[in-house]
Amino acid sequence: MSEKLGAHVLFAGRTTLDALYWLDELPPEDTKVFARAFRIAPGGPACNAAITHALMGGSATLVSAVGRGPSAEAVREALCRWGVRLIDLAVGSAYETPLTTVLVNGSTSSRTIVNPPVAMVELASVDEVWKCEWGPIPQVALSDGFYLAETLPLLQWLRANGCALCFDGGSWKPGTEEVAPLLDTAICSERFALPGRRAEAETTLAWFAGLGVPHVAVTRGAHSIVALDRGRRFEVPVRRIEAVDTLGAGDVLHGAFCFHFATSGDFETALRSASEAATLACEKLGITHWRES
Repeated sequence: MSEKLGAHVLFAGRTTLDALYWLDELPPEDTKVFARAFRIAPGGPACNAAITHALMGGSATLVSAVGRGPSAEAVREALCRWGVRLIDLAVGSAYETPLTTVLVNGSTSSRTIVNPPVAMVELASVDEVWKCEWGPIPQVALSDGFYLAETLPLLQWLRANGCALCFDGGSWKPGTEEVAPLLDTAICSERFALPGRRAEAETTLAWFAGLGVPHVAVTRGAHSIVALDRGRRFEVPVRRIEAVDTLGAGDVLHGAFCFHFATSGDFETALRSASEAATLACEKLGITHWRES
């Protein structure tokens, strides 16, 4: 694993191994089709964001559950190749990396994801103090909301020691209400919904801002991103493209945001740069090809 020279960011959350099938269109029930492209690659919001940050030249550490089994070995090899350091919450357990099936509809660029059953395996909590063998204390830490019970003590320690905390709000997760007051930044999907409430961008912005989060944004697919920067509202237009693959675009946005935010500390500038990175990713198959090609 080569040593990265860019800013160090910690990514905490979900890792999977994805079997990705790109189809001309989703097939009807009880039929057989051939995909026009196929790839196996690591997935999960935090994992994809960490890979994106590393591909851009940043130093990435991933806190996640990987465990053992064939899928785990494939994930470990890929993370090593891209220079992402792994802190595995599943060491010594029977946990195996989930193998997910992802169907990308070429006619609409939408994706359908089939996850295996939830693994009922107890994971270890990460130490609440940063260890020197993990490298320098990160400038920024991002959580995707998965494994908050295991990672919250470390996130709290990092926040108390000057690390900026970011949140990837793809959806509401248990523990979101505990981590929210600690955040410097929350970037949520338009699908993010408070318990018992409809998913609405304005509601999401107001809830996080009301808890004292200074920087909040809601992504809306091909529509502009709406954001608050310490109460100042602005929008980030999304460049119009012929999308090839939208899978993982939000993960790319979060990884790229962390890269730029860790360097500049400027929310709006980082968000605009990240939006363009996510748009570029939608023009290629897979979340790494926009940087590798």
